[in-house]
Amino acid sequence: MKDIFISFVEEAVLNLDFQGYIGGRIEVSFLNDLYPSEEIRFFTKDVENFHTFRDAWDMLEITRTDLDYIRKVVREAYNES
Repeated sequence: MKDIFISFVEEAVLNLDFQGYIGGRIEVSFLNDLYPSEEIRFFTKDVENFHTFRDAWDMLEITRTDLDYIRKVVREAYNES
């Protein structure tokens, strides 16, 4: 059942040590909620691949299985320290 809505929000990265990186959050909302119930944080220099990932998933209604997959991909590929 597709009962979750996600949207990607990029935030400014102002620290010059991280020039070329992008960062932000994926807001996770259950369809009956007024506000997001979760944020999945991302921070990466792999901008091109991240944009491809974002374009495939942004502004969609998804399943819980999809959400687990998105959490895993972001944790493993788009969450640099």
